[in-house]
Amino acid sequence: MSSEQEALRAERKALLATRAELDRARISLSVRQIRAIVAPAPASERVTRLKPAAALLSGLVGSFAGAPRLARWVRVAAFALAALRILRSWK
Repeated sequence: MSSEQEALRAERKALLATRAELDRARISLSVRQIRAIVAPAPASERVTRLKPAAALLSGLVGSFAGAPRLARWVRVAAFALAALRILRSWK
């Protein structure tokens, strides 16, 4: 009888260890999902996601408004963003 009880205990310990490992995996997955929702993606991921969208948008705007006009507005926006960055860092 003692060997049967030890076998049952060993099975129960193995089951509990497996359940604990599964729970840790679930928690880790949940934390990663929450972090993906709350925290912004790293810069490299954002750039790879935004490049096709930016190319599509600039192609559409360039075809409707004209390439020279688009280039001028992009240049003005770049100067405005640079000035904003300088003003923020100056404070």
